[in-house]
Amino acid sequence: MLPFRQVEVSAPVSSRITEMRVTEGEAVKAGQPLAQLYGKLEELEMQRAKALLERREFEAKGAKRLYDSKIIPEARALESRIDLELARLQYETAAEQVRLHTIVAPMDGVVVARYHEAGEAVSGAQPMFRLMDLSRVMIQCAVSPGFLAALTPGRKVRVLFPDPGGTMSAEGEVALVDPCADAAGKVRVKVVVANPEGRFRAGLRAQVMVPEAP
Repeated sequence: MLPFRQVEVSAPVSSRITEMRVTEGEAVKAGQPLAQLYGKLEELEMQRAKALLERREFEAKGAKRLYDSKIIPEARALESRIDLELARLQYETAAEQVRLHTIVAPMDGVVVARYHEAGEAVSGAQPMFRLMDLSRVMIQCAVSPGFLAALTPGRKVRVLFPDPGGTMSAEGEVALVDPCADAAGKVRVKVVVANPEGRFRAGLRAQVMVPEAP
């Protein structure tokens, strides 16, 4: 069995870790902060850009009033609007740099690996966490071509899972039938099984019961 999805969450920028906010084994939601990187300089730049934006907004309003009263030419009013748009872009750029210093979960899942601790330095694109989405599991098997007629994508199948107290079963759905066979003449088939209670663990074996062809 494989997790339905797994991702490596990397640092978007080079910096120092100031806080690790999750531990291994913790369930997280998409958008939840996982770690914080040092970003004091970026925060100061965002504050500077915000102050400049507020100034340009004030100037643009004043220029518009003067233009409406025919006190200044249109070119002056246009110049003020351009300065305002440039200031807005500078602020948005600075704010994005601040956001990049908070590492967030890209999906719902479980933290299965945490590669660093607070105080360590990380470089851009360096992995920091590994997340797995175990709300569903993927069973991958190799099937002889003679059984493929009963394993079309979307077909419901029964899947058996080993259990200390016996064998558990669950309904799965065929998600993929590989268009190409491997060197042994088998075709790769993937079956997805819902796993809301986390009963089925990635890495264990499972058996797909092939239904009769329709």
